[in-house]
Amino acid sequence: MLQEHWQADFHLIYYGCIAVFLTASLVVNYSIGLENKFIDKDPGSPLRIIWYFLLYGFAYYVAFFLVISFKKKKELLQSRRFWALSLTGILILSINSGFPFISLLLGQFDLDFKLYVWVYSISNNLVGFFIVTLPLLLYAILNRKETNLLGLNPSGLDLQPYFLLLGIVLPFILLASFESSFQHYYPTYKSYSVTEILHCAEWIPMAIYELAYGQDFFNTEFLFRGFLVIGLAQVLGKDAIMPMVVTYCFLHFGKPVGEAISSIIGGYLIGIIAFYTRSIWGGVILHIGLAWMMELFAYLQKVL
Repeated sequence: MLQEHWQADFHLIYYGCIAVFLTASLVVNYSIGLENKFIDKDPGSPLRIIWYFLLYGFAYYVAFFLVISFKKKKELLQSRRFWALSLTGILILSINSGFPFISLLLGQFDLDFKLYVWVYSISNNLVGFFIVTLPLLLYAILNRKETNLLGLNPSGLDLQPYFLLLGIVLPFILLASFESSFQHYYPTYKSYSVTEILHCAEWIPMAIYELAYGQDFFNTEFLFRGFLVIGLAQVLGKDAIMPMVVTYCFLHFGKPVGEAISSIIGGYLIGIIAFYTRSIWGGVILHIGLAWMMELFAYLQKVL
């Protein structure tokens, strides 16, 4: 399917323009710290949702206009369904990324600081289930005939190749775990020292966090590959993949630069798989598997 898509979709100038746009965006972001220093400087501000909407909308629609220009599909500008679906997807993503009310809600409880930080980190991962998954699940059920439940239908899917891919990339993640930028960012689970407060073994708060962390990657796959690829494919066909890839790269702006760059390749490959299989489960396995391997190797770097 990868070769089939490449032969049908590749256009040197088109792909070149996408590459130039992404390169310029990465340089700007990591030069000035666009996300970390500006958008997220006040985590409790509702304005973060607007800034994220502008950021992700800029990414998605620049790629979209490149698509319709090179593929000569300018009639899509008149498609109300495209604008309704794409704006809905960008809005959901922006609310999820910029959701400012967790600290406000937790502030209603008299929590020890260490417990507060631990609960906040878990809540920050779980909130996406309510913002992303539930609304999209409702849409998928209402439009199941057109969208194949946005890729949730697992019938006939062979998952073995995806586990094989995880085995192939495992040594590369191990090598990456020795880099300082990797060790600075990972593991995302920190030692919150809440075992005495919760009266439990040390592994329990870690396991709870990691389960919530993994669940958030399902939300990501459901939105990016389920809605922005399989859902938008009803309007854009295979051209739904590239705007998703560009937006997916922008989603990684707060992470190490190597991860943001690799997200372009990963997003492109998983997007193609989702489009041709009409399933997100391969991407879910790869995404959660990679995330947990990065957590594991980074944690081992701390303790060994």
